[in-house]
Amino acid sequence: MSKYSVPLTYLSANRFETLHNARNNYLDAPRPLYSVAYIKQGCADFICGDRCVEVRAGDVIFVPKGCRYHSLWKGSPQTEFLSCHFDLIPFGEPIGSRNYPLQKIENCEALLPAFENLIAEKQNQFDSLRTVGDFFAILADLFPRMEYDAVFTPNERMIRAVRYLEAHYNSPVSISELASLCHVSPSYFHECFKKEMGVSPIEYKNKITIRHAERILLEHKEMPIEELSERLGFESSIYFRRLFKTVTGKTPREYRKTVNEGI
Repeated sequence: MSKYSVPLTYLSANRFETLHNARNNYLDAPRPLYSVAYIKQGCADFICGDRCVEVRAGDVIFVPKGCRYHSLWKGSPQTEFLSCHFDLIPFGEPIGSRNYPLQKIENCEALLPAFENLIAEKQNQFDSLRTVGDFFAILADLFPRMEYDAVFTPNERMIRAVRYLEAHYNSPVSISELASLCHVSPSYFHECFKKEMGVSPIEYKNKITIRHAERILLEHKEMPIEELSERLGFESSIYFRRLFKTVTGKTPREYRKTVNEGI
């Protein structure tokens, strides 16, 4: 019997048009999601560190979660692209134990209908299921063609804890609870988690929670910060603001002003 894991935890898609010489800057506010975009018209330069990746009509650009970059769009008179933002279960396929850098994938014209289906208006929940199918078809085409580096994968116990933290980012979680989940003592769990993940379990949970906050700020531009804080499980919006700035370097309002929905 074959077994399959469905790793998708978030998906949004939209069509964007930009004028010639438009710029998007994600150097100070990197997106908290993975992104893929089909370039339908025009071209663009994506600058990440000392690398410059040029994409043209028919190419797809992949941007990893947390990537710091900026893009310059060039068209006559404008550019058009179909963009998808998504997230996956940590250490699940197709990302798995691989690190995919920002890159372009050429000769993707055959994927245009699937990208168009992603942004088409949905009539019912069954259309939404077809949308997810189209999205996985896109990934199934792109990932085998993409460059990657192998990265360290934590042991299965720590992966279990990470996924539990991902699923309970807006609820109180104790070290004892996580240790019990992994069938080890609290002190041993804390030591192993920090060694494997590079941060303590609480620091890791805080980063997950703030990542969700960034996504909500991007999607709901009018949501009051107090409402966002409550949705994320914080008893104090003052503490939420302080934690957000500690993790991102910006207040929630500053972040909301600097980030945009494009790519």
